[in-house]
Amino acid sequence: MTAEPDIYSLYPVLFSNLTQQIPQQNVSHEYHDFWAFYEAHEKIFKAADLINENYLWVIFAIGFPGNLATVITISRMRRLGPFILYVALLAIMDNLAISVKLLFYQLLSKKVNVGRVGCQLFEFLGTFLMTYCNWILVLMAVERLIAVKFPFKIQFQSFLSSRKAGLILLLMAVVIGGTSIPVLWVSTGVTDNGTSVACVKNNEELMNAMRWTSIILYAFVPFMILTVCNILIIREIRLSFRLRSAFHSINSFMMEKKCCDVPIQRQIMLMLFTATFMFLVLHFPICVIYLMQIHWQPTSYDKSFAINYLCGQIAYALCDSNHAINFYLYFFSARKFRSHFENSFYCSKNGNKRSRVAL
Repeated sequence: MTAEPDIYSLYPVLFSNLTQQIPQQNVSHEYHDFWAFYEAHEKIFKAADLINENYLWVIFAIGFPGNLATVITISRMRRLGPFILYVALLAIMDNLAISVKLLFYQLLSKKVNVGRVGCQLFEFLGTFLMTYCNWILVLMAVERLIAVKFPFKIQFQSFLSSRKAGLILLLMAVVIGGTSIPVLWVSTGVTDNGTSVACVKNNEELMNAMRWTSIILYAFVPFMILTVCNILIIREIRLSFRLRSAFHSINSFMMEKKCCDVPIQRQIMLMLFTATFMFLVLHFPICVIYLMQIHWQPTSYDKSFAINYLCGQIAYALCDSNHAINFYLYFFSARKFRSHFENSFYCSKNGNKRSRVAL
């Protein structure tokens, strides 16, 4: 006999893809209709469930060591400016986000009794970490935009100090944490004879408001800001190329004093552009899906529902993969970062104590 589908959800605000199953309403009354519908579109649902059950393990296997390598590489650098601080913190937060989500999924899939507090804690941490990672990337783009647009204005450059960057990160964490707090009010656990059955919501209206607030902060706003920042940065770089001849004497003086500044800035730009470009690519599908839901909802027990379910799994897998790829983007796009990484592990292997170098 075929088992009844799971009816709990994991991170229903942002992450309902992990255990979101086909029509949950009135399951006991429509059980036979549900399975007839499932069997009619079995290939689509099996493909979606295959992604659902396995993609986090793939992301963890690729992303966790990559993010760890980023932190090790950054820790061996001599000069840690605000941009490099953002890179290191992003790698740490990415690993935490992946780990928390995978752990929560495994606990629920194994029917471990996490209780009400467990549901609240995991859903709060998951929502906070995933959103915070994206906003760290936003800060990286804004920092580069300020550095490029106002290179000689001290009042703007002062915002690029590591201390002020830390304060901005702390303030942003407080704001994002505050927007995630309502999940503590609506999340609760359902158990059966000591076995965890579900993490459910006891306030549908508040849950829907949280869902849209979270997806706006998680994807839509960062998507728009990163798009604008990249366009403005490219514009400023093109203008600087046109003015290069006018500042030739100044550039010559700067090159004598700091011969490495220009290539260093170029490497930082390459790291930023590759990371933000992949963010835009990987988050575009989920933005499209949510925008479509405003005007169109798939009909239950219709093929469109099955296709929408599969597309949702793919979109969430793409979003989560963004937390696993940054190290590889840095490695292949930035020669300086690649050199630091290779030197770090070469020095560790041979026991050499070389001086740290700045990116």
